[in-house]
Amino acid sequence: MARPKLIEEVELLDRLLDAFADLGYEGTSLRELCRHLGMSHNLIHRRYQSKDAAWHAAVDHGFADLYAALQVPPEEVPSDLFEVLRLLMVKFSEATLRRPALARIIQHEAAISGPRFEYMLTHYIGPTREASAALLAQLQAAGVVREGAVETVYFFLTTWGIGGLASASDELRGTGESERSRQQLARLAVDVVVDGLRAPAPN
Repeated sequence: MARPKLIEEVELLDRLLDAFADLGYEGTSLRELCRHLGMSHNLIHRRYQSKDAAWHAAVDHGFADLYAALQVPPEEVPSDLFEVLRLLMVKFSEATLRRPALARIIQHEAAISGPRFEYMLTHYIGPTREASAALLAQLQAAGVVREGAVETVYFFLTTWGIGGLASASDELRGTGESERSRQQLARLAVDVVVDGLRAPAPN
């Protein structure tokens, strides 16, 4: 009898993240997750013991991947802080295009609120938002970014605007299946958002 294929942890977590994005957390059981993935119930249960533990492991993995994608080598960091903002948004959109599951989970959990969204907010979204708020505050103080509650606008347009665009289906985006057209659309969205933050030129 052939031995079952061994599944590496990273592959399993990638597939779990996709499954939770497809099925939602509340609407599925550990057994249904396994059926969706075409995996043995024992395999998931042995590694994670519960649906909740599997969800947390998958989400931790998703954020670790995203954070890795956002890293910029020191020699590639723009000297202009405004362009740093643009570069980070481009990297976020590209990472979400490659792996849209995490953005879909964030959007779903934020809509219903509860302990899972609180977990993401406390451990990942909140600290990231604080870092972007500090950068925007610097740019506002320098007169580069317009006055007002730009941090709130930036946060929502990035997470639900660009994140939603990057994680949407090709049919909804209306761009077809070309990878290039997806990237061009995401880059256009980044430019619209970032350039919209710039302070108007003095009269």
